[in-house]
This record gives sequence, structure tokens and C-alpha cells, in this order.
Amino acid sequence: MERFVKKSGLYQNPEKRRWEYWMVSQGGNKVLVSWLCWSAPKDVVEKWKVSNAC
Repeated sequence: MERFVKKSGLYQNPEKRRWEYWMVSQGGNKVLVSWLCWSAPKDVVEKWKVSNAC
């Protein structure tokens, strides 16, 4: 993976019914870093969002 990240973020994937955290390198390579099921408890979702914040 390239060292410098151009953008990243949290996204909803309605097809798989989950949250996803993606990183995109300056070279345009996309990496799915982590994901969390929509049925996870709200407190778990909030902790996951904070741990994946840029």
C-alpha cells in the first residue's frame, strides 16, 4: 500500500447492509480497511466510527 493517502472515509453499502471504511491512495488504489454490519449495537457502531476517523 502506498504511504500517502489522498482520501478515505466511511460509506454505507446497501447491497451488503454494512458500513465500510475505505482508503484511497494517491495512486488511486482502493483498500477496504474494515466493515461493520448494520445490525451491530449503536454504541459499537459509534466506537467503530471514532476508531476509523481520519
